[in-house]
Amino acid sequence: MFANAFCISKKELDLLDIAGYLYYQATIFTDSLIDEKELSKFPLITICQEESIKILTSVYGIENDFWKLWNERKNEYLKAIHLEKSLSKKSLVSIVEYEILADNKAAFGKVAIDCLFSIDNIDESLYKQLLLSHKYFSVAFQLNDDIQDFKEDLEKGQFNWALYLLQQYSIPNQDAKTLEKYLYVKGISKKIYQLGIEYCDKSLKIVQDINIPNWKQIIIDTKKSFSTAIIEIDTYLEILTSGINLSNKIIPANDIENSIQTAINFLKSKQEENGSWREYVNQGGISNTWSTAFILSKISENSQLKIIFKNEIEKALLFLDSQSLMTLWSYNTTWIEDADSTNFVFLSYVFNNKIIESNLLEKWKSFQKTDGGFSTYTQKSNLITKLDDKHITDVTGWLSNHNCVTAVSFYFLANRNLESESYTKIKKYFDDNLKSKLNSYWWTDHIYTYYYLAKTYHLINDYRKLDFIIKELKTKQNSNGSFSDRYGENFFYTGLVLEILLLDNSNKLDSQIKKTISFLLQNQFSDGSWNNSNALQIPLANDIKPADCHFPVANYGMNVRAKEFNRLFTTSSILKSISIYATKYNSVNF
Repeated sequence: MFANAFCISKKELDLLDIAGYLYYQATIFTDSLIDEKELSKFPLITICQEESIKILTSVYGIENDFWKLWNERKNEYLKAIHLEKSLSKKSLVSIVEYEILADNKAAFGKVAIDCLFSIDNIDESLYKQLLLSHKYFSVAFQLNDDIQDFKEDLEKGQFNWALYLLQQYSIPNQDAKTLEKYLYVKGISKKIYQLGIEYCDKSLKIVQDINIPNWKQIIIDTKKSFSTAIIEIDTYLEILTSGINLSNKIIPANDIENSIQTAINFLKSKQEENGSWREYVNQGGISNTWSTAFILSKISENSQLKIIFKNEIEKALLFLDSQSLMTLWSYNTTWIEDADSTNFVFLSYVFNNKIIESNLLEKWKSFQKTDGGFSTYTQKSNLITKLDDKHITDVTGWLSNHNCVTAVSFYFLANRNLESESYTKIKKYFDDNLKSKLNSYWWTDHIYTYYYLAKTYHLINDYRKLDFIIKELKTKQNSNGSFSDRYGENFFYTGLVLEILLLDNSNKLDSQIKKTISFLLQNQFSDGSWNNSNALQIPLANDIKPADCHFPVANYGMNVRAKEFNRLFTTSSILKSISIYATKYNSVNF
């Protein structure tokens, strides 16, 4: 990591690397001996130290000043042990004391710099710069270590900066697991990571003009991991807060009018000041753009809801308008552009009579394959870079045709331009594939794809295909009026199917429709929401056809279901379908 800054042969460097590895192992074993009282490590410590010193002696002899530095580092390491014990007994510890502790605990990391300087000791200023950079990085490293080892250090009575900060709050005695949660709830972990970033920046600034790319990359990667941790903490707190505030009490004796009004109030209360709605969480973080566009498309399509949500719609449109006109929309404001998020923005624009720029339409068309289907993403390199996982090199699945995305694209085109080439291609795609199993790539059931196809066929008066979809879905109704995915009863899909059934004008489905309405009214919470459906799935990036197996709900990873932590997709979908029902059956004016 530091050799580029010095004049040293490859042979010497290789020997120093081996010696460093051996002594590092000795240090790890020493930590085990001190912390865990593992006396069995003592012989291994001796062997590693002896072999390391043999190599170092072959490089430096026994008269070199290197050994003075060697003894200095040994003394620093011993001081760290004593300092840590003394700090654990103090009620007030300064950040300067903590810097000294972190620097001394990482004393043998500085030996790498000592080794190089002892061979090429021309520039003492350079040597001091590297040591200072190492010191600042060691502080950042120790701060992270204190968060990771919080429970362990608490149980052992070792000094820990996170615990020290937590002790400033008047928290009654709790178990280690509960106290660890307080680190996040009180914002301590976030502050520590922010402080770690500051020390990484200090470390980088010291060596900005020195040619040591490997060392700089270590600091940059560490800083990036801290930034990621901060995002994850914010996400954790947002989901935690949302879960606390959501109602789990069912409305007694619910009716259509009350159901609609409380659902309206719920959606209004969940809109952010900037006009966005936030929903679902995965490795891309929390969605604000895609989720806002989805919910906006729901409330903008219904004429009565459009009036009621007039102010919220204006704010949401301003939020979507705020992005650059050179790129399409994405899952959130930090992710890469995708066809699906753009679909819902386009639908929202159409339903609100907004102009869609021609350059954006042309760029969106690049997501359409030659067979007419749409993919969510198009650029492999951008996707792999954004996923930022060395284990992910194949993203074929995420670049393939996705029926769920294609169905929404079809619906947008049907609302806008029936004569376009894109429309003709996509119509043929579904004409050829409608009666085969049209899975929904990003969703846990094909109901999602059928929903947008049914609305499209109704719009273009293709009642034969609409009847086919209705016939397919109506048989899947449960005895209580609900509809399910492979995980059980699902309120999101129940809301979607209800709207599909309401497209039928024969009155033959009245009993099924009323049974579904009854189910939804009996299961609405007092805050106006319906239970999370967690219907969004994240398949493996290389998986073109996701298996019909059970994915766990998780905030990160693949082959998981994303958590619908605010209940917004479910509630907005049900609100729309119940509103259509109320209008169709003249049961209530709202």
